[in-house]
Amino acid sequence: MRILLIGNFAPPYEEENLHNLSLLKKLEEDGHHCSVINISENPSHDKRFIDAKSIPVFVFKLLRRCLKKDIIHFSTKGYLRLGLLKLMISILLGKLLRTKTIVTFHSELFSILGQMRSPFGGTQTLYTSFFLADKIIFSDKDTYDVATIYQKKSNMELIPSFVYIPNGIFKERDLVSQKLEDKKKVIIFQNVKYPSFLFELLNDLTSHHPFHSEMSVVISLSEKPTSKLQRVIEETGKEFFDNLIFIEPDDINKTLIAYSRADIILRPSSCEGKTHFESFVISAKKTLHSNNYVYFPSSLLFVKEGNTSEMCVHIINTILSIEAGLLHESQAGDSYTRILKIYEE
Repeated sequence: MRILLIGNFAPPYEEENLHNLSLLKKLEEDGHHCSVINISENPSHDKRFIDAKSIPVFVFKLLRRCLKKDIIHFSTKGYLRLGLLKLMISILLGKLLRTKTIVTFHSELFSILGQMRSPFGGTQTLYTSFFLADKIIFSDKDTYDVATIYQKKSNMELIPSFVYIPNGIFKERDLVSQKLEDKKKVIIFQNVKYPSFLFELLNDLTSHHPFHSEMSVVISLSEKPTSKLQRVIEETGKEFFDNLIFIEPDDINKTLIAYSRADIILRPSSCEGKTHFESFVISAKKTLHSNNYVYFPSSLLFVKEGNTSEMCVHIINTILSIEAGLLHESQAGDSYTRILKIYEE
């Protein structure tokens, strides 16, 4: 099949763009011909990808790339007006060209902001897009439930997002894989910047809460150069230095290695590669590992009201003590295989 993938494919990496890149890798491994338009705020690192941040550039690139495609698959978190406009343009063009159009929503905030859309703009955009799309995939149940208020026909699917961990990334024994090898619990702090609520939580965790020797904290700093902030964190948590692992925000191999062992992933909220509400919102995702895949069956949003970092640390410790369990039966099965089946319908 000839497939056009549209979404966030640029660093800094998190589960959204790692999912998009995982889907691309699996499709290419199966012999499908894929093109990519990156709509992130940030430029992609892969020269094969086309960056299209603004609407005029996006429309121009879309017109050139969507011809003779079997599938247009748009991936979004769906709460920015610009992203929704690009979504609707992609679906409309797909309909004109008689190309199958598929949308994936990964979102920690659509379930809130999706219900607050302007009835004269955002609401009509969603109604139109949801009606015209051939299939709409939601990665979590809350987003799926909220989106049903815009449903005009039976074209919605609940399929968990995934990150694919290729066996090849473990061939070289680097410091990250060695440090994580014997750890029973791994926490990832992703896209940390100063100041932010996430930094406050990390600071509280490293300075006031004793680390178990079998727990490790992986830290990805969002802004370069990272050396100054890294030194601050190391100094704060100097008693637990051996438990801290730093990775660059654009190092995809080390990020995937960390994901392959992660129990919980913490990061600021984001959409299309840009963080939002970082001063008072944190996304916390519990992971589930199955073969070469990482899933995200449950998550929380921490919204800061007062001095709440210590409370969040206690919640995280509770989450870490609970086994991930199994995916709900409606979510069971290989997500990639289910997406491929939608392509082939």
